[in-house]
Amino acid sequence: MREPNCRSIVETKNLWEIAIDFMKRIDEKLMEFNLKYAYITYILAKAAKENYSTRKQLVFMACFNDVGKLYSREGESNTTLETYLFLKYFSPLKNEADVLLSEVRGFKSPKHIMNYNKLKISKKFTEYLIKTNDKNEALRMIKAEDKNYSFLDIALLDRIVKKIDLFYEINSMHYKTMVYKFISKMMFSRKEKTYFFTMLSSLFEMYSPQTLYHSKVTAILAYKLAKCMKLNNNHAKKIYVAGLAHDIGKVCIPLKILEKPDKLTDREYTTMKKHVEYSKEILTGKMDYDIVEIAYRHHERLDGSGYPNKIKGNCLTLDQKILQVADVISALIAKRSYKEAWSLEKTIAILEDNVKNDKLSIDVVECFKQNRDKILKASIQLVNQAERMYNKIRDERNDLIRKFQ
Repeated sequence: MREPNCRSIVETKNLWEIAIDFMKRIDEKLMEFNLKYAYITYILAKAAKENYSTRKQLVFMACFNDVGKLYSREGESNTTLETYLFLKYFSPLKNEADVLLSEVRGFKSPKHIMNYNKLKISKKFTEYLIKTNDKNEALRMIKAEDKNYSFLDIALLDRIVKKIDLFYEINSMHYKTMVYKFISKMMFSRKEKTYFFTMLSSLFEMYSPQTLYHSKVTAILAYKLAKCMKLNNNHAKKIYVAGLAHDIGKVCIPLKILEKPDKLTDREYTTMKKHVEYSKEILTGKMDYDIVEIAYRHHERLDGSGYPNKIKGNCLTLDQKILQVADVISALIAKRSYKEAWSLEKTIAILEDNVKNDKLSIDVVECFKQNRDKILKASIQLVNQAERMYNKIRDERNDLIRKFQ
C-alpha cells in the first residue's frame, strides 16, 4: 500500500533537523564534525559558483557523512558502503548516493567527479583545521597532498582561507547557524519531501533491528483506526506522523536494553521508560504541539497507571487514545527478541482485558475489532513492502562487498 502523503503536516527543514538531532544523540562528535564539514562544503561550493541544486546536494551529503557508522555492527561491511545504502534507499537525494562510490566504481560522469572532489577536499580540510587549530597550516597540509585534489578546488580553498577566518567560524556557533539557515531555505521536489518521511522512520529502524518496522506499523494502524473512526484525512495524517516519531527517543536508550532477549530488570525498565521524554525533547519545536503530545503520551493509560505523567482518561484526547491502542497492537503482533508474534485472537483478548481494566479506550478497541481485517491488511502490506526493500538492500550490500574485496 502507499503510505499517506504527509508533506503538508511537517516542514521538510524540520524533518531534516530531527534527523540531525537523532544522529547527534548516537554520536555527538560525528555530527558536530559533519555540520562543520557541511559549512566548509557550502563555502567552497558557493565560491565555485555552483548552482543551487548542486550546493544543496553537497551540503546534504556532508551532513550525512559516515551515517553508516551509526548502524554498522562489528564484523559488518565498511562505513562508506553502509552510508551509501542508507542515502540511496532512505534519503531524498537517493540519486546522488553514487558520489560516495566514485573511487570504488570508477564513475566517469563529470558531475560525479566534480562533486566527489569537492566533498573530498572539504572533508580533509575540515579534519586538518580541527586538528591544527590553524587555517593556514590546514591549507598547507592540503597543498602538500595536491595530487589528491583538483587544481581549481585548491585555488578556491586558498582564496577562501585568505578571505574568511574559518578557524573562528567553526569554533563559534556561526557555522551551525549558516548550515541551518541554508537548510531552512532549501527547496525540495514533492518526491524528495516524501522521502524525508521514509528517512525519519527508517533512522530508528536501522539503529535497532530488533524493533524493525514497529514505528511504521504503529503509524499505519493508527492512521487506519483514525479513518475508521471518521476523523478527517488531515487529522488522521497528524496521528500517522506521531506514530512514525513516537519511539524516536529510544535512540537515547542503550542497545543492550533495547535488544535484550530477556525480561528487563526494574532498573532497566526505568531507563526504558525515559524514551518518551527523549522523544519529546527531539520533536519539540520541530513538529506541531498536538503531534508531539500524541507521541509523548502513547504510554499513558486511562486509569492513570501509565507513564510518564500518569495522566487519566479525561485528560487524554481521542488522537492520543488511538495511538495508544495502535502501539499495543503493533507490539503484540510483532516478533521480538524476547517473544514470538501473538495471534490475532490472543491480541484481541489482551486488548479486551485492557479495556476491562480501564487501560485502553473501549471505542478505539471496538473500532479495531469491527474493522480488523481492513486495518491489519494495510499493516501486513506495509511490512511485506519493507521486507522486500530490506532484502534488496541486503543483496546489494553483499554484491558490493564482493566488489570491494
